[in-house]
Amino acid sequence: MDKLLFKRIIIGLLSVFIIAYIIYLILSANFVNAVQTEEATSQTVSNVIQAKTFIIREESYVKNYNNGVLSYNVDDGDDVNSGQTIADIYRNENDAVSRKRISNINKQIKTLKTLSKSYYKDSVGLDTLNTQISNNIISISENVNNGKLIDAGSACEDLLFSICGRQITTGSVRTFNSKINELRKERQKIKNNCSGRIGTLSSSKAGYFISSCDGYEKTVKLKNLKDLTPKKFDNIKKKKVPKSAVGKVVTNPNWYIACKVSADDAVMLTKIQNSGESVYVSMPSIMSEKIPSTIYSINQKSRKHNGVMILSCNYMNKYIANARNENTDITTVSYTGLKVSKRAIHEDCVKKTVKDKSGKKISKKKKVQGVYVLHGSELIFKEIVILYSASDYVLCDPMPEEGVLFSDETLQLYDQVVVKGDNLYDGKVIH
Repeated sequence: MDKLLFKRIIIGLLSVFIIAYIIYLILSANFVNAVQTEEATSQTVSNVIQAKTFIIREESYVKNYNNGVLSYNVDDGDDVNSGQTIADIYRNENDAVSRKRISNINKQIKTLKTLSKSYYKDSVGLDTLNTQISNNIISISENVNNGKLIDAGSACEDLLFSICGRQITTGSVRTFNSKINELRKERQKIKNNCSGRIGTLSSSKAGYFISSCDGYEKTVKLKNLKDLTPKKFDNIKKKKVPKSAVGKVVTNPNWYIACKVSADDAVMLTKIQNSGESVYVSMPSIMSEKIPSTIYSINQKSRKHNGVMILSCNYMNKYIANARNENTDITTVSYTGLKVSKRAIHEDCVKKTVKDKSGKKISKKKKVQGVYVLHGSELIFKEIVILYSASDYVLCDPMPEEGVLFSDETLQLYDQVVVKGDNLYDGKVIH
């Protein structure tokens, strides 16, 4: 190779290296102070205990000693009074079904009469009716998907009512007289082919009515709730239901949820019990809403042993009325704060000015936990109060109580928190 050419190649390579090095120095000088930030956002975290629970109520059997078929006229979860008729008794199944159909026909006739009259009075707006129809269709779908067939049936009736109302409002139908007459004929035909009731069944006690019995009615007495240990909990067994029992009445408005808890959870739950705070119970298989409950007792042999927690509730509906052994989510504590990555937490000194005993202003300094916040092009160190700590982030209190902070400034919503950067300090200017 020609020596001159070789020399030129070497000089060219060195030139490229020198230019690259100069570019590197320029970039380093301009971006050495660059930082990475994340916005402080509000978040709520709940502490949830998932447990297999057993529901305990004070229940009294409803007994029937008459022959015949029962047709209840109250729903599960309904309030009943002592002596109130809760069912009609018919000679056979056909008569009971027929009478139930007659009752439904009467309701339909009443509804259609109401709709017919609304044509001559103030009718509901068309937009409102369209919205009702859409909402009822959605409700039917959701209830069917969630297995709530009773609510789905109710939504179907509401849908029919809304559709009929729309027909009246648009003028496509003026009255439902032909349908009413058709229902009347069907009702008369049924009456001609079935017998009336042969008796009635009344409740001997007041409370919430439930039309079924499961054998757990007398397994745990309310007076023995505080004696329910983990071993006794595991040994809860069904008892034989009397042949005459055709339902029951929950005679105490307060009912209870029992579940086993670990020793660690028991300590935490005891603190909540002593504070008088509520916990919230949800049973995903039967209902979506959360039920407010109070901790009645924590049954533990010692702080090192697992125990049984008893929750007290007084909210009732038809789903809870039939619940017994349920997978339950128990929300004990909820924390709402500003989410910050653990990478952003540092220790630094903060100062504040106070007055000494003589009234003279003096400066105090203390090392505290906090984060660096990018304000414009300057870093500001802000003290934090941690409410909740997870594996990779914390929730900080945006409004700590007076006296908790050493300094007067803490993290605020939407602050740009530094999560990555070198040589961080309060007052540093970022280029």
